[in-house]
Amino acid sequence: MVHSRALAALLSAAFLAAPASAATSGPRGFAAAQLPAEKRYEAIVDASPSEAQAMRDEMGLASYVHRMGQNGDLRSATYMRDELAKAGWDAKLVEYVVPIAYPTVQRLTLLTRQEKDVDLFEPTVPGDPYSANHAAIGKPYSGYSVDGDVTGPVVYANHARPDDFKKLAEMHVDVRGAIIVARAGGGGSLTGKAFESAKHGARAVLIFADPMTGGYWDGDPYPKGPYRSTGAAMRNTMTFTNDPGDPTAIGIPVPGAKHKPFSAIKLPSIPEMPITANAARELLAATSGPNVPSDWHPGFAMPVHVDGVRAHFTIKSKRFFGPIWDVIATMPGQDPNQLVVVGGHRDAWTYGAVDPISGSVDMLQLGRAFGKLKAQGWKPQRTIVIGSWDGEELNLFGSDEWVEQHAAQLRAGCVAYMNTDEVAFGPQFGAYATPDMWGVLRDAASAVRAPDGRSLDAYWKAQDPKMTVTPIGGGSDHEPFVYHEGLPGAGAGFGGPFGTYHSAYDDVASLRIFDPGMHRAAAAARYTAMVVLRLADAQYPDLRLADLADQLSKRVTAFGKSALLTADAQAFSQAANALDARADAAVERGDAAAAAGEYKRFRAAEDAFFDAHSSAWQRSLLYSVSGYTSGVLPTLEDTQSSTTGDAALKKLDAAFKAATDAASPSGD
Repeated sequence: MVHSRALAALLSAAFLAAPASAATSGPRGFAAAQLPAEKRYEAIVDASPSEAQAMRDEMGLASYVHRMGQNGDLRSATYMRDELAKAGWDAKLVEYVVPIAYPTVQRLTLLTRQEKDVDLFEPTVPGDPYSANHAAIGKPYSGYSVDGDVTGPVVYANHARPDDFKKLAEMHVDVRGAIIVARAGGGGSLTGKAFESAKHGARAVLIFADPMTGGYWDGDPYPKGPYRSTGAAMRNTMTFTNDPGDPTAIGIPVPGAKHKPFSAIKLPSIPEMPITANAARELLAATSGPNVPSDWHPGFAMPVHVDGVRAHFTIKSKRFFGPIWDVIATMPGQDPNQLVVVGGHRDAWTYGAVDPISGSVDMLQLGRAFGKLKAQGWKPQRTIVIGSWDGEELNLFGSDEWVEQHAAQLRAGCVAYMNTDEVAFGPQFGAYATPDMWGVLRDAASAVRAPDGRSLDAYWKAQDPKMTVTPIGGGSDHEPFVYHEGLPGAGAGFGGPFGTYHSAYDDVASLRIFDPGMHRAAAAARYTAMVVLRLADAQYPDLRLADLADQLSKRVTAFGKSALLTADAQAFSQAANALDARADAAVERGDAAAAAGEYKRFRAAEDAFFDAHSSAWQRSLLYSVSGYTSGVLPTLEDTQSSTTGDAALKKLDAAFKAATDAASPSGD
């Protein structure tokens, strides 16, 4: 997963009251006549996933390195396709051509009295045979980093933030021509550290994960526990300043399509590379300049100085345009024009047993469960699509290209997207979603078993009595669906400390720490399958416009600077509550046509917040992944601009009014 997740503040108790449900006493959106069959289907879905099958799939997908565009990647795609086809799905490989880069030379030499090469590999871990395969794993790297051949002073720059460089200047430390060593974290992206370092004249950046912030004081690092060891580097991509997808694409990058040159990718002008804390310690132990400020000191039991040694750093990469492979599996529904999409990426930095293969295992178990239903004569109300995306770690390549290629179909008929990425690596259950999906996520938890055998809602409530669903955020393949196409999206799973993230040690051997017995993998699959089943089979999909309207109203009220938008939000809330009530009433009386009409109004109301004419990649007015203080109704902040504020206010006012009209029968 491309990580940018942070838990939001807990939502208000008033909003988190028990969700509404139809009078049928079954899951929301199902007519009474549907319930006996639905109960049978749900029992099969709950019983289907197994711990043994989860481990077989992990071995089939994560027992070898499978980086984007390499042989292991195609091997993993073929496994997904073949397993889904065996389960009764129409499964195909879909190929795109994207820019690919990986290092061919990486060397770091300390220029002390006797030159010494720094070991850049992550060390072999006893009891983890996968970690010994250095040839396949390779040295840690940052995706698409520019090449460099740099000789210069080593300067420790804390987190490489603007304030850190200001402090170095105050200490009379010259960073021009330097090789910067910096800690991950501290605010800002890893890519941002390279941009900032280049701004001050540095020529390269080496990033390490500080053991002081890795949580190891809470428990044992891997292989004894789940926290990050000093031997684990943290790989990353340098593409965060680019929109998701292929920056070099001219149209959709299908085989044969033309591309812009590699220079179309916006990158820092100097190379960046992740190193292990062990390597960072070796570098810093050789320094002899001024001592670092106390709040800069990393978790090494030694004095740390800002400079005083020179080094030679070389990195060279192979760059080319090559294939990646999505796996798209389809189970046709009675209404072929409506889709429920469940997806997650498959490419990994190394083995990817948790990130992302725990999510791929989730999809395979879902696929087999639905295959069993199909074998018994079941046909979903809506078509279900499984997407095993490629290239997520580098820039959400596979999901974004497929979404853009099928944008018209998705805009017209995609009910919702359910994301499966890293879903089984700890005891804490959590869910994230656009507000319209919060209700179905909570309700589905009562229908499946948790890892310990309890109902999942009881398990969830024991950890969080409010069953909080957090804002959807960023960092995974839901972004093209939610932010680019303005569709409902969600994801869920079991998490906790994840110290092998983006390292050599995210392998099958580590699962004895992160998911002992594979009980979390099986439970995650039961839950994902239940959510997708209910969305695919309900007469009215359980999407709640009132929950979205409530969040918008809270956001506008908290912002407190526009009486116009406050009135707009109140009017929309009234219309949204009325729509949800009409939909429930239509389902209760078995009026499928009326329910379909209310869903059409629901979709039109949300579409009012979709800016189809925007030149930006993000076209949703409802949500933002970055650049704003709030992920809900982000452009509210733009209404305060002295130059564009009036236009932003006018756009939001029009969107609210159009949404209110669309949600109302009088607006037909």
